[in-house]
Amino acid sequence: MRPWETLSLTVTLPNEQHIEVPEAVIRWSRGQEFAVENVVIEPHTHARLQHYVKRLVQHSRESIVGESRDHG
Repeated sequence: MRPWETLSLTVTLPNEQHIEVPEAVIRWSRGQEFAVENVVIEPHTHARLQHYVKRLVQHSRESIVGESRDHG
């Protein structure tokens, strides 16, 4: 994948729900890793994806704080 290429995505969440992204643009890629920007996405789908990402970030922060307390 190269920057500026477009693609469509189906994101499968851990609870088996699927989020469809009809059009996204590759912003950077490095080996098997890449970042995309959603170009076309339904408002309700965007809200679901945003909610899920916020929960992941919050969980990650809580894990990091918990680990530093355990080792501190």
